[in-house]
Amino acid sequence: MKKRILPVAALATASVLVLAGCGGSASGGSGTADSLRLGVAANPTTWNPANSDGGVNTLFFQALYDSLLRLTPAGEVAPGLAKSWSYDANQTVLTLKLRQGAKLGDGTAFDSSLVAPSLMATKNGSGGFAASLASLKSVTAPDASTVELHLSTPDPALLYNLGLGASYILPPAALKGSGLTTKPAPTGPYSLDTAQTVAGSKYTFTKNAKYWDAASYPYKTLTLTVMADDTARLNAVQSKQVDAINGKITMIDAAKSAGLTTKSAPLDMQGLVIGDRAGKLVPALKDVRVRQAINYAIDGKGILKSIDKGYGTATSQIFNPNGEAYDPALNSRYPYNPQKARQLLAAAGYKNGFTLPMASISAAWGSFEPVFKEQLDAVGIKVKFTTVQAADIIKAFSDYPVFMVTWQTAKESYVDVLQMLSKTSLINPQKTSDPKAEALIEKMRTGSEQERATAGKQLSAYLVDQAWFDPWATVNSSVVIANKSVEFDLQTGNVVPSLRFFTPAS
Repeated sequence: MKKRILPVAALATASVLVLAGCGGSASGGSGTADSLRLGVAANPTTWNPANSDGGVNTLFFQALYDSLLRLTPAGEVAPGLAKSWSYDANQTVLTLKLRQGAKLGDGTAFDSSLVAPSLMATKNGSGGFAASLASLKSVTAPDASTVELHLSTPDPALLYNLGLGASYILPPAALKGSGLTTKPAPTGPYSLDTAQTVAGSKYTFTKNAKYWDAASYPYKTLTLTVMADDTARLNAVQSKQVDAINGKITMIDAAKSAGLTTKSAPLDMQGLVIGDRAGKLVPALKDVRVRQAINYAIDGKGILKSIDKGYGTATSQIFNPNGEAYDPALNSRYPYNPQKARQLLAAAGYKNGFTLPMASISAAWGSFEPVFKEQLDAVGIKVKFTTVQAADIIKAFSDYPVFMVTWQTAKESYVDVLQMLSKTSLINPQKTSDPKAEALIEKMRTGSEQERATAGKQLSAYLVDQAWFDPWATVNSSVVIANKSVEFDLQTGNVVPSLRFFTPAS
């Protein structure tokens, strides 16, 4: 889904969606090209993507609205309503060549006049994609089939974010006022069938025959049904009441035992953020040897094996394994070594250890907290937990020097830079940085493709060496479990596969 990339979304750890194809009765049957039923764990909060945090709403938006760019299953940027793109020499003007002759789902002929209102609405909206368009100053249209996006600064993440969901196109009239709060204005492959929809329970969509890319959406009817219980979802796919669920790693073993198809991929970075690197809250954390001791003290591989059932990739770095900044050689930097941790603490002047206040958020991290507390306590870092409600997790980031996260990473490494290292990032509440990190980030921002990749790997190595984080694993939070009636692809860097990636089984 995407990201939106927010910690609150990460708390759900990919449990929010059920994907179901239905061609028979409510008690069973198999999927057909006539109907696809998808279940979600929450109702849409708005029909306006500019004011949404994404999450499960992504599926509603993919059904209702078209976008300038898309992402492939591999996480690569692909054409949508824009068929090609290029930057100027300064990388501050992005020119998009638009698809000519395309009709939107409502029958409207698409041209450049529709682009600026939609992009600027997203930029100025209250949703998660507003930050994705922070670099966008203005949009001009030299002709009906061309738009130019003028940026305040180079932004390597822009194309990726446009494909992820920041470029939905809506009718300009619908963007005025508050109408989209309660009623969609579809431009995509489906329209909402209000006669067959029960708000808060079931949302039925019918295919728009006039839509220019109807062939990419094989199902004539799409139903999004609200379903929240994990066990019920797994039972539903096993009994063939649904075709597939987007589940959790805790479901995979049971699904395999039941003969279901499972696919999963690394998505969420799991571990600790050492936010107080300047030592404002806990002076000991200013010493790099103390931060390195934390990395040696916690058995990340053991946590991956015992709690995450081995579904993920052990790591010492924050970047997605498919991203250009990822360097496999870095993952052996901090093997589990309590003795080494104690030696580093002693060398830093903390032979007798110190107290480390942390937030305990049992709803999110209850199975992890006793493990890493015991391991830190064992080397002299005495964790003192204070219970915090999940709703207050953002405040906990600011109030505590170290905190646990499960944080969605991206195929485009610069997205992770913005989300994890920026001075405006939620998980950099102390707004810390240093000249070397800033210089490497600048190279990633302004350099050529090869220069960005090189700088990204150098940045990752620097972060690992300086122990700004204690990552344990990139866990397989992108999980789909299916019976034999549907075929599907995952999408790298996104918890929710696109609607285009589901088809009836051959």
